Amino acid sequence: MERISVTQAVRQFSDLLNRIFYQGVSVELERGNKVIARISPVSSASPLKVKDLNRLFAELPSLGEDIGAFAKDLEDIRKQIPLEKNQWD
Repeated sequence: MERISVTQAVRQFSDLLNRIFYQGVSVELERGNKVIARISPVSSASPLKVKDLNRLFAELPSLGEDIGAFAKDLEDIRKQIPLEKNQWD
């Protein structure tokens, strides 16, 4: 992975973004010989379209008689996992 200074990234920001988008490179940004950020291309979009969701859900296997046991398992798991605390509170 390429590493460049923040100053260089600022000076060549447009070119940097074009390389990331068109060439798919990831770049680490450093300040004072310490990596402070990474810029990389976003992952490719899912081939699944919203209009296809109903068909997808219809094709999923049914739980049938197991639905009650599945709901109980979920309830038991929720009781075992502590709630996350909101760091902003």
